[in-house]
Amino acid sequence: MIRAPRSKSQIPDMTRLPRSFYFVSLGCPKNRVDTEVAAASLLAAGLVPAAAAEKADLLVVNTCSFVLDARQESIETLGELAAIKRSRPGARLVAMGCLAQQDPAWLSKAVPELDLIAGTGCVDRILPLLAGTTRIAIDVPTFLPDYDTPRVLSQSRAFAYLKIGDGCSRKCAFCTIPSIKGPFVSRPISRLVDEARQLCAMGAKELVLVAQDTTQFGRPDKHALLRLIDELERIPGIEWIRLMYLYPDAVGKSLLRRMAERGKLLPYLDMPVQHISDGLLRTMRRQTTARKIRSVIDSARDICPEITLRTTVITGLPGESRDDFADLLEFVETTKFAHLGAFAFSPEPGTPAASMPGQVAVEERNRRRAAVMRVQRYIARSYNRGLVGQAVRVLIEGDADPQQVPVCDVRGTRTPAGETGLVPDGPVSVGRIASQAPEVDGSVFVFGAQADGGQIVDARIAGYAPYDLVAVATAGKGARGRAGRAP
Repeated sequence: MIRAPRSKSQIPDMTRLPRSFYFVSLGCPKNRVDTEVAAASLLAAGLVPAAAAEKADLLVVNTCSFVLDARQESIETLGELAAIKRSRPGARLVAMGCLAQQDPAWLSKAVPELDLIAGTGCVDRILPLLAGTTRIAIDVPTFLPDYDTPRVLSQSRAFAYLKIGDGCSRKCAFCTIPSIKGPFVSRPISRLVDEARQLCAMGAKELVLVAQDTTQFGRPDKHALLRLIDELERIPGIEWIRLMYLYPDAVGKSLLRRMAERGKLLPYLDMPVQHISDGLLRTMRRQTTARKIRSVIDSARDICPEITLRTTVITGLPGESRDDFADLLEFVETTKFAHLGAFAFSPEPGTPAASMPGQVAVEERNRRRAAVMRVQRYIARSYNRGLVGQAVRVLIEGDADPQQVPVCDVRGTRTPAGETGLVPDGPVSVGRIASQAPEVDGSVFVFGAQADGGQIVDARIAGYAPYDLVAVATAGKGARGRAGRAP
């Protein structure tokens, strides 16, 4: 295990190191937070961000290793940057993140141009490591920033991810995360509140709480997550609080009742169910049952009728029979999640599922995934159709190119055509309503908002596509205000 220098006296001589950097962040929002911390450490050392990889002295990829496709994307991205490095004498190439942590020796051979391979615990120490003599630096697997850890917001100023923990103590048979990141570790509530205040000062109006399993936060204290929400809701300037990655067996009625209170905590339940077959749930060590999953969904809709449901499912798990898949497809059709992602099973090396009997052919896994997504596309389109004509609050993330506005269906609109014409003749902004999480749930394109990123504007939905919406501002100038509610 290589431990990097931490004291300021050990910061390297900048005359020997790069002057500009370019980052590519792959994978999940937790990776995005680590990227933002790493970038801030480079800025603090005097480096400047380059507008393009071809103009940077330091090229960094924060890799993902969750499934085969993610590893392939990481290798392809590193290969592209390696080609740029070869054309720029003196440029340095760094791989950090989960793939670096999982198999640094293999990565070193796969991309020989790498100057540094930094594991998941070395997020804020890229420069000291580059100045050292080691090419591979693997430290403790988890990285938990403190409230005073420098960080930039690399996307919209409207929202920020708040990483409340790292690692995972679950033992799902198909997942590599526990072996890469180690057991779940929570951050102290007081430190999270301090960081949230700083993110708010940087312009964030929405906090998106993320971890590998958000419901593990503060365990064994079952009320820790609610106490954290209590504290975050007291921060002036924070308008929306969103929870992601909630495990089915740990979603209690107290949390659902809190979502129904119409406060800052949004009525949004992101609960990856993965499958609905009890046999497969047992085989995959999911520690839940089909009955429990259906019960949580029913409770959520009973307690909070306006709740938005998001989930993910996996097709082609080992032993998934035709009947199992038919049950999954029926579950998706009847439950009608507002948002759903599907993954074809990826047999990850070292996981129990990779060597289980009953492996489904790759082609069949992908065919089943495509079938799920065809059903979900219809459900999502129907869901969005039901929003047409509704008054909503939109959190603006920035300006949009009018050419990016999707081709929309306006059938069912309940507002005069003159007020909802879908040909923009003025500014177009892009944002989200409360039922849309950043990056995964689509966007709302708002005509006539004239609002800056981070403002919440009143609008009316005028058109819909399968995953995006078009709206028209109803109050002119963007107005800051309470989170309000949107379907």
